[in-house]
Parts: sequence; C-alpha cells; structure tokens
Amino acid sequence: MKMAIILATLFAFLIPVAFVLWREWRKGREKDAREGIAPKKKEPVPIWGVLRATFALLILLAPVYFISDPPYAHYNPDDSLLKVAFKQSGQRVEDCDEGGLIRQEGERYRGELKDARRVQMDIARLAKCSRERHPVMVEVYIDGEKALDRSYAPTGLKKDMASYVYSELSLKPGERRIKALMYNAGTKDKSAYAIEKTVEVAPGDVKVIWFSDKAGNLALD
Repeated sequence: MKMAIILATLFAFLIPVAFVLWREWRKGREKDAREGIAPKKKEPVPIWGVLRATFALLILLAPVYFISDPPYAHYNPDDSLLKVAFKQSGQRVEDCDEGGLIRQEGERYRGELKDARRVQMDIARLAKCSRERHPVMVEVYIDGEKALDRSYAPTGLKKDMASYVYSELSLKPGERRIKALMYNAGTKDKSAYAIEKTVEVAPGDVKVIWFSDKAGNLALD
C-alpha cells in the first residue's frame, strides 16, 4: 500500500513536469523552423543535473513515505473502548506562598517608606518562588487488574501549566468493575481523586473517564 502511494505521487509529479518540458521543446523547434535555423544536435544530459533532480525528488517523496502508513491502535470490533481524557494541574513542586510574600514585601516597603523617600521592593524574592508543578499520575484498574499506570508531564515552558491526560484502553463487553486513581503531589501515598464504578459494557461501547468540575472529582460515563 505504501509503495503504491509513493508510485502514484511519483507519477503525479513527473507527468506535469514532462508535459511542460515537452511543450517548451516543441515551441523551440517550431520557432527554429520558422526562422530557418537547423535543429541542434542532441547534447548529453549532464550528470550533475540528473543528480540534482533525483535528490529533489527524494526530498519530495520522503514525507509521503513516512506519513502514508502511520501506526494505529487496532481494536477488535467486538470489543469496547475505555478512554481516559481530562485536564488537571499537579501541585507545586515547592510550596511557595506568593500572596504571603507579596504582603510581607508590601509591609516592609510601607515601613521603610516612612524613614526614607527612596525604597525598592525586593522583586528577587518573588522570582525565586518556583512555579513548577508535579506531573499528574493516573492508574486505572479493570476488574481488579491494572490496565494503566502512567505519568503525564505538566505543560508550559516552566512546567507550570496543566497536564493533559489521554489514553485509550481495550474493554471487553459485559459487566466491568472500573477503578481510577489520580495523584498530583509527586507520590502515590494518597490519591487526590478517585472513582470506582461497576458498568455494563455493550459491544462497541465507548466509556470515558473524565474530570467533573461540578462534582470536583473523576467521573465515569
């Protein structure tokens, strides 16, 4: 299949190029005939030109080769699917009370301002307050067996934004006991959120574990 796509792309590229070259060659022959100029002898094609054309063609075909047959997850059509999809933020790596630091610095500033007209706020103290967050770790158990144990890194240049959780798990039809645990403090001593639920799964069903802001916990539908 991949080779067929590559060949089709190759012909789709060569046919228009060949047509344009043939049309230009024909126009040149007709012009020479009108002006009474004898046809020129055929000159050998320079090797360097062939190599350049070949290299350019390989560059064009390389993306086709790599994207024409992307990997995909195959599921039995009689099976069902369990998706884990939500966005959550891990706790701060360093417990830093920015609001408290700002209040302390403001009080110091007002106190020193009474004694001196010129005083600067110590912004460096705030800069040392790391905003990096822990990864969000998720475990999923199906009928008591661990089906997922994965860590999702925080986003952002400073790793200070939310983690995006997404995974797909094959699920057999029938009655299934599903349990999901989420950790956000860098350890698995205690889960931050958890859900355990028995669901009836029909062939081809898609169940989703998500985070309900209204309930403030994981949900399973």
